[in-house]
Amino acid sequence: MTDFKASVVAFEVQKNFANKFFSNKAVAKSLIDDTSGNLLDNLYKLLYVFTKNKKDSEKTTRNIIKIAIKIGMLQRGDKFSREEKANLVKIQKNLRTVAMTLISFYQVDHTYDRNFVIKYLTELETLLKNLISNHLTDKSVGRVEQIFGVVKTPEFLDSVYVPKKNSEMREIMGTVVSDLNCCLEAGIL
Repeated sequence: MTDFKASVVAFEVQKNFANKFFSNKAVAKSLIDDTSGNLLDNLYKLLYVFTKNKKDSEKTTRNIIKIAIKIGMLQRGDKFSREEKANLVKIQKNLRTVAMTLISFYQVDHTYDRNFVIKYLTELETLLKNLISNHLTDKSVGRVEQIFGVVKTPEFLDSVYVPKKNSEMREIMGTVVSDLNCCLEAGIL
C-alpha cells in the first residue's frame, strides 16, 4: 500500500486551481462579497495613486485576494491545527485592531502614530507568514511579504495620514475608511 490520500491530492489541485482562477479580477470579484470588493477596489486606487504603477497596484491587490482566499480554503478544509486556529483568531483580532486604528487616525486629526501602525502591521505580517508557511508555497509567503512591503512603509502611511502630503491619497483614504467601517459592521473584519 502507498500513502496516497485522495483528499490531499484534491486539496493540492484546489490550491493550484485557485492560483490560476483568482488571477482574473472579474472572477475573483464574483466570489467576494460586495463590501469586501468595494474595499479592495478602493485600496487598489490608493495603491495606484501611491505607486503610479498599474501593474504593481494590481499585483498587490491580487496578492491580498489570493492570500485571503487560500486561508479561507485552508480553514474550510480544516487544515489548521489547534494552535494554528488560535493563531488565526489572533490574526483576525490584529486585523480588526489595525482597521479600527486606521479609521481612528483618519477621522481624528493629530492622532496618527506611524510607529504604532508599523508595529501592528509587522506583527500581522509575521502571524500570517507563520500561519501559511506550513501549508502554502514560498511563493505565497512572498505574496504576504510583497503586500506588507508596500503598505507598512513610512512613505505610504505618511502619504495617507500626514495632512497635505498627498491630497489625492487622503481623499481616497476617506472612501477606504468608509469601506472599512462597512466591513467591521458586517462582521467581515
